Amino acid sequence: MGQRARETDAAAEPLPTAAYERLRRAATTYRESVVVRLCGEVGLSPTEVARVRPDDFRAVSTRAGTHHLLTVVDDEGDAVRDAYVPADVRSAVERYVNERGIGGDERVVAVTPRRIQMVVGEVGERAAERSGDDRLRTVSSTDLRGYYARRLVHEAGLDPRVVLAIGPWDGLDALCRHLDPVGIETVLDAFERAGLGGPTAEWAPADLGRALASADLPVVVTDADGAVAFANDGLAALTERSGDDLVGGPATALYHGDAHPPAGSSGPTRVRLAGPDGDPVPVVRVAAPLNGDSARRGRRIAVFVEREASAERVGEPAERADANGRRPTSDGPNASAGSNGRGDLAVDDGADGSAPAGADGTGTTPAGGSVPARVADTIGALGAVAAVLAAASKRTEVASRVCDRLAATDSYEFAWVGSATGDRGVVSTAWTGIDEATAETLAETATDDVDVHGVAADQPGEVRTLPTGEREAPLRPIETDGDGPSVDAVAVVPITYGDTTHGLLALGATDEDAFGSDERELLGSVGWQVGQAITDIKRRNLLLADSVTELEFRVESDRAFFVGASRALDAAFELQGLVPGEGGSLLYFVTMRGASPEAVVDFAADADGIENARLIRDYGERYLVEFVVAGEEPATTLTELGGHVTEFTVEDGAQRVTAEFTTETDVRTVFNGFQSAFSESTLFSKHEVERPVQTTDGFRRSLEDDLTDKQQSVLRAAYLAGYFEWPRGSTAEELADSIGVSSPTLHNHLRKAQQKLLTAFFDDE
Repeated sequence: MGQRARETDAAAEPLPTAAYERLRRAATTYRESVVVRLCGEVGLSPTEVARVRPDDFRAVSTRAGTHHLLTVVDDEGDAVRDAYVPADVRSAVERYVNERGIGGDERVVAVTPRRIQMVVGEVGERAAERSGDDRLRTVSSTDLRGYYARRLVHEAGLDPRVVLAIGPWDGLDALCRHLDPVGIETVLDAFERAGLGGPTAEWAPADLGRALASADLPVVVTDADGAVAFANDGLAALTERSGDDLVGGPATALYHGDAHPPAGSSGPTRVRLAGPDGDPVPVVRVAAPLNGDSARRGRRIAVFVEREASAERVGEPAERADANGRRPTSDGPNASAGSNGRGDLAVDDGADGSAPAGADGTGTTPAGGSVPARVADTIGALGAVAAVLAAASKRTEVASRVCDRLAATDSYEFAWVGSATGDRGVVSTAWTGIDEATAETLAETATDDVDVHGVAADQPGEVRTLPTGEREAPLRPIETDGDGPSVDAVAVVPITYGDTTHGLLALGATDEDAFGSDERELLGSVGWQVGQAITDIKRRNLLLADSVTELEFRVESDRAFFVGASRALDAAFELQGLVPGEGGSLLYFVTMRGASPEAVVDFAADADGIENARLIRDYGERYLVEFVVAGEEPATTLTELGGHVTEFTVEDGAQRVTAEFTTETDVRTVFNGFQSAFSESTLFSKHEVERPVQTTDGFRRSLEDDLTDKQQSVLRAAYLAGYFEWPRGSTAEELADSIGVSSPTLHNHLRKAQQKLLTAFFDDE
């Protein structure tokens, strides 16, 4: 193993989970997302991120499943340590590698460590602007590693030695700078758990576990998926089913009918177990996270105390007589803190002994509420939604799958998705758990009360609650159909990606404590995930469509760089092509006339949103100039709205820009989105255009199937920049710098793209 680089992070204000999620959502490119997640969820330093190669990842299988590890190397390529990689981070990196055609021995993020630090800073600035959280403006890769350390030690409960082994820190002192200080209460709690001295010196927590497992009281342990991991003889005797029959099955099968407690509920709860011959057995269930840590593998332990049905009265749980026929009293030896004064568990009952008013109707009442369970359920929904989105190929399929998955959780009674229309309205697209009348009521309410084109999931408070009762809320109440679910509140989640709002997601809940701040933060991530999936589908459909809608706009706003340059320099511009760059930028290849290229380059240097401009070719009376555009431009805005810009011309201070959209695109939605950025614009024309099916078109499409996105981008940029001409209009170094990759990476992509191009050409002869 090589020498580990010393990590000397300085202490900083901790980065909360909600702030990290906002940072993640602010990443606008896959590269930015990969950089943030490798720092914040794998614990890598910028230097280590810059060395990661696809071949450095490996999978290790255990009884519990498959784990992913990353071999971290030093500057000589020697292994330093193994870092643990969450499964979803591994999938994100693999997707990035596949889309860009990165070889197994090539660097995944082929930039300098300094550039990686800058990427984190740029994402932080963007997140601060979107969310209003100013602390994100100064977020650094060190802060992300601090978040990583705190999450593993404080939230997941990992041994600090384990975190030290998989993290970049040189010793416990460096790691502990990111952790909470240890107070006397923490010290005493640790000693009590260990049974070292003090009141628990005569026994240890492990002894309690062994006693519970062998006790007559029914005991069950469930795993993170809600399956039975252990059932003792007491539970087997009560249900007359062997422990072997119970283990591996769903925990919900233990309960009579649908009367199972909400997932993650803790504290005393009245439930009914499924007894012999299917008869209900009234019991009091007391549950808690195993080892006192709900984040550790999600395992929970539950103990059941049998109660007599005849004693079920309001506020009076059943009292069990002892062996001598005596019942416990408040001053007797069985009275204890936390009881109801009779030595019994304090359990709230409804008038019929089943569920109090306001319960969820399942015959259970979780003491202390179920807010932690709701948050855990929403975290699980994030991963599940990502899985169903990956397989969807149509927008309607995305909506229906998301509704089905979310409505299937314990936290939500129904789910509804509405699509944004061009007249700033909302129409129902899919729903689960409600009828059509309620779905239309939601659409009408959202249309009247939500500025659907003005919301964004990254803004605090934009995930709103819409109650059906009398509680105050930003939106007016709705009336559900008589046959629909009885819900206490509805959450409205914007479905957004970039600057585009595709619609709204609504979720109904029966829990009065539903939709707290943590849950709303997570739901904002769900809306962002769905928005990204819809955007990807629209772009893919546009690429494959045989007919498209062609829109032409006229722009006279000085906010558009080329309009302003035309007026100031008396110049004319014509687009030759657009190529995606790194960091969300676009490379504009533009021919110009009427002014000198030096004047245009100087004008661009003072313009907001233009990162760079350079002359590529002097044709005499006209020039080819490359612009790296990171700000808001008409062509960029149309691209973000799902279009493919085919041409634009600028002359006499006016720009005409044409873009293609799928035939299903709502033109008014595009128009409203475009005008919100460039108010001094008009829709000049709209046409339905058939794409000709020609041999050259088929040849091009076959190549697009073979070439990765990165290979296409690099090949097109090289062609437009005159790289293949003689003499060359651009050197490889200039081209690599414009795109934002290293020179070796550029040559690698060009070589692979040219090989595929020549293979397709000669093999088709």
